Amino acid sequence: MDYAFFWGVVAIACGTVMIVYGASMFRVVLAFAGFYIGFGVVSAVLGSMTTGPGPLAQSLVAIVLGAALGGLLYSFVAITVYAAGAILGLVVALFFTSLVGIGGSWLLSVLALAGAGLGAFGGRYLGSWLMILSSAFAGAYFSVSGLSLLFGMQAPNGMMPINSRTLVVFALLATISFLAQARTRNLRRSGVFVR
Repeated sequence: MDYAFFWGVVAIACGTVMIVYGASMFRVVLAFAGFYIGFGVVSAVLGSMTTGPGPLAQSLVAIVLGAALGGLLYSFVAITVYAAGAILGLVVALFFTSLVGIGGSWLLSVLALAGAGLGAFGGRYLGSWLMILSSAFAGAYFSVSGLSLLFGMQAPNGMMPINSRTLVVFALLATISFLAQARTRNLRRSGVFVR
């Protein structure tokens, strides 16, 4: 099996869960986001090694460590706001680095960590919109990255390739997810829709 194809399927699955369930089941969204982030980091680290395990072993290690990070994020309810902010900050940083074209360099890692850190502590100021924004944008980003891999587009470290098609799909997915989650939240608040 092609490793890029497998990574694309993982990205689409995680992104779809985030887009669909969003703020209504945010602990599940955190688990899938943690899985994807862990899978991506382990894959990038193992893939950059000149001598290392083969693609099958890389996939197994990435799945195990991604599942561990996903389980960890799922179990820590107390850090939900910080995790949501960190995911939003990370996705904004990755989107910016994709637009600018910063690929496989140390600057990408620094910007991603800075975005996650700023988001973790600044995201709480978004209030009740944080979970909706985080799941909508992260889900759209992961899904577009996965679709790009499935259709043979390449980008360093699994980042989202930037062209007019990917930007339109990203904007559509993020907007639809955001509007659907906002509508569900408003219906719950008004008592029309009870979970």
